[in-house]
Amino acid sequence: MTQNQEVKWSCDVLLEPFSWRGPKTVRVQPDLFEPEIRNAWRDKVFAAMALCPQHRFWLRTAYPQVYGQYIEQIAHDRLEWLAWRVSASQVLRELGREEATGDGPAWPLANVDVE
Repeated sequence: MTQNQEVKWSCDVLLEPFSWRGPKTVRVQPDLFEPEIRNAWRDKVFAAMALCPQHRFWLRTAYPQVYGQYIEQIAHDRLEWLAWRVSASQVLRELGREEATGDGPAWPLANVDVE
């Protein structure tokens, strides 16, 4: 049985989680919900997290209201969700894989937690 290891991910190498063997508990740094971080970057990071369901991602934020608004927009606004899906397709293309099909994951993502 593979032990679940804890790692830190700075998100500077967006595809890094795809290279990890076995499930990981991932501490995401920096705070993805600081006001200067754009939703387009968040979409890419969340796409990578959604495409790595074997890992458990832990986010720490000083801006829980911004996190809540971001999740609600994607969960309930079809255009925001479609914009996020474009990011997921871009990540898959970077990996040399087919574009995403189907309904995609439910929001909030089951493998992402906030502290």
